[in-house]
Amino acid sequence: MRIGNSCWILLFFLWMTAHHAMAKDGREDDGALHRLSSEELMEKGRNNFSQRNPDKALACFTIVSKRKASSHEQQQMRAKALNNCACVYKFFYFDYVRAYDYFTQAYDLCEEIGYDEFLPVIMVNLGDLLNDYSLIYNSEPIARQAKELFDKCISKAYETKNWELLTTSFFNLANQNYQLDLKKYAMLFSKEIPDSTPDLLYARLQYQGIKFMQQHQYAKARQCFEQQLENINTQWTPERDSLASYLSIVVTYQRENDNPHAIECLTKALQLTIDKNLNDLSAVICRKLSEQYHLIGNEELSASYHQRYLEMMDKTHASQLSHVAELNYISQLEKEEKRTQELKQRQRLQQFVILAAILILIVVILSAILLWRKNRQLKERNRSLYEKNRQVMRIEADEQSLRKAYSRSSLNDKQRESLILRIEETLNDAEVICQQDFTLNKLAKLINSNTTYTSQVINEKYGMAFSNLLGSCRVKIACQWMDDPARYGNITIEAIATATGFKSRTAFVNAFKRETGLKPSEYLRMATTKEE
Repeated sequence: MRIGNSCWILLFFLWMTAHHAMAKDGREDDGALHRLSSEELMEKGRNNFSQRNPDKALACFTIVSKRKASSHEQQQMRAKALNNCACVYKFFYFDYVRAYDYFTQAYDLCEEIGYDEFLPVIMVNLGDLLNDYSLIYNSEPIARQAKELFDKCISKAYETKNWELLTTSFFNLANQNYQLDLKKYAMLFSKEIPDSTPDLLYARLQYQGIKFMQQHQYAKARQCFEQQLENINTQWTPERDSLASYLSIVVTYQRENDNPHAIECLTKALQLTIDKNLNDLSAVICRKLSEQYHLIGNEELSASYHQRYLEMMDKTHASQLSHVAELNYISQLEKEEKRTQELKQRQRLQQFVILAAILILIVVILSAILLWRKNRQLKERNRSLYEKNRQVMRIEADEQSLRKAYSRSSLNDKQRESLILRIEETLNDAEVICQQDFTLNKLAKLINSNTTYTSQVINEKYGMAFSNLLGSCRVKIACQWMDDPARYGNITIEAIATATGFKSRTAFVNAFKRETGLKPSEYLRMATTKEE
């Protein structure tokens, strides 16, 4: 049957009118939500959540989470709204990435404003998210991270006597964790906990079931997990608790190598996930069924369930993308590109801070080295000045003593001149003065005089004692040798000290530095460089 042009026009007009009305209703609904108070939006969002209207629930929670909070109470409301947004993404859209993002935002906000009462709730939800993720994707690191969160939450709950939080945290921690150290969680049976605490019996049955599992009493463990199915009274998504109990029962059959009963229980669990639209957990059950059929050698069913597992995983991801597209009308949601840019900016800032810190550290180290060197030079200079002052004082004292002694001397000018000539002639003889046993007494005998006259003439002529004059002469001979590397280049400092009559290297170095201002090694290096 053909339709006339007028009918097509009428249908198009009716479609446009309906579409315009729907769009108008959507805008009016959105505007009406923004006019509600935060308390009203939170209540409306919770009602929509319990009635399984995730889009409407998310719209309410998102508006509250994006409102500017000028008071501490409003900041607390924002933290709860962020937590609830994460719950919507987790339980209805299976969008773990966005759920994790919102949970962490709520966690950071609670820490920032000091909202310690609500922080454990977020820790439980975040740990539950990570635990579910680890079950679906077999991630051991994520499972460990979830356990750490649950442990913190259990300690906090017991400390604050938040018994409902304690039981919830323990069950999430113990879910599929049969190697748990139960001694750490014996407080679950404390008499302080009222019997009316929600899920208390459920959590204690989980504890007992794990205890029997560790004792290899699988039938008793299975009885505990079966009793759990009869004692589920949680307000939110009780089917997920039922599924956890089914999976625990499956493990008891697997430990007993009872594959038929394990498959039967997994089949019931799969039907539950299908009935309750738990697509993320349906994939987990299909994977376990595939593994179980493989164990009994039924490769056809194993491959079939493996294919269903892959399809459900794809479906879950596709569902995430479609729901994100539907929720794009919420203008306050952060853009992924913006988050990426902020992350890059933070990384650049961190790199700049690290580079600046390294530069500052280098400057500090260099400054410390320079300061240390200057202090050392200053100490050496001060020590040198001190020694020189002491030497001057000793010389002045010696000269004063000698003047008193020499004032009684009968030595005339002619005798003095003769002694000076003989002393200079002797001191110019390197073979004589470089003898280690060369003394003032030997010098006096060589010039046919006595030690008194010899010492008097040396002090009057050179202004120093015999020992200093001898050291000066020996240093000059050492310098002559070092200035001739071609001839004496292979002689060591120790050999030069011994050959010039010094009793030790230290005595030679001190005398050399006193005469030249340099160490022998420095003088030798300069002489060698000059020769080259």
